[in-house]
Amino acid sequence: MNKYLGLLGKLHVHPLLWLIGGMAVLTAHFKQLCLLFFIVLIHELGHAAAAAFFSWRVKRILLLPFGGVAEVEEHGNRPFREEWIVTLAGPAQHLWLTAAGFFLWEAGWMDDGSWELFFRYNAALFSLNLLPIWPLDGGKLLFLLLSYRRPFGEAHRNMVAISAAVLAVSIVLLLAFAPRQLDLWAIAAFLAHALWQEKKQHPYVVMRFLLERYYGKKGDYARLQTITVPADERISAVLQRFYRGQKHAIVVVRDGRERTTLDENELLHAFFAEKRTDAPLGALIY
Repeated sequence: MNKYLGLLGKLHVHPLLWLIGGMAVLTAHFKQLCLLFFIVLIHELGHAAAAAFFSWRVKRILLLPFGGVAEVEEHGNRPFREEWIVTLAGPAQHLWLTAAGFFLWEAGWMDDGSWELFFRYNAALFSLNLLPIWPLDGGKLLFLLLSYRRPFGEAHRNMVAISAAVLAVSIVLLLAFAPRQLDLWAIAAFLAHALWQEKKQHPYVVMRFLLERYYGKKGDYARLQTITVPADERISAVLQRFYRGQKHAIVVVRDGRERTTLDENELLHAFFAEKRTDAPLGALIY
């Protein structure tokens, strides 16, 4: 129980939420602000509670106007099943919240206006969060799908590209149908900034993934992924071909013949411990 209560001490409010809150106060929408904050809080606590259940290291819970970000220190090396559950735990909260609100309205404990507003906010946040745009939950699900079949680094680059394309289409639609919706423009601006930062952070995202794989908790991998590479390929290039959730066997080929098979830990050790970042793979066996 303490690990769940401790999550409350990790809550932080993003300045964008304060900005939208200030706009709500100035325009006499305090009731709407309270409903929005409550829904966002429950959404993000859903993520955090699921992460705590699996003993993830939750660093910070950042509340945004359309959900939030649970910052963890796992860096793509947890089982897929856990990542799916933690990611979907946020949107799942909107389902029971809607059912609870409907019950209160049917029982006469919530007036028609409050129920309509509560339902609209729930539906809007649920739909928005499932858009395949990073760092929304839909963007995280997209990353999980891509990284299931592709190397981690390639999946991350593709996720950023697809997110940018979907965001661009969304902005065009916003210009066409709701050009005066300042709150939606604020969200679009935040997403564009977050995507730009994620693109710049790509090398560090991959490096944290590899570091966690080398130094972090060793888990059970569901599959063995064989990587066949020539002996003159750089160790750093081979590491870029690592998948999440899979153990790697590196088959080294020279002169068209298989010479030996290396375990992934041998490459990680050479890269991080021995600092042989630009050494060819053959240096490990010849």
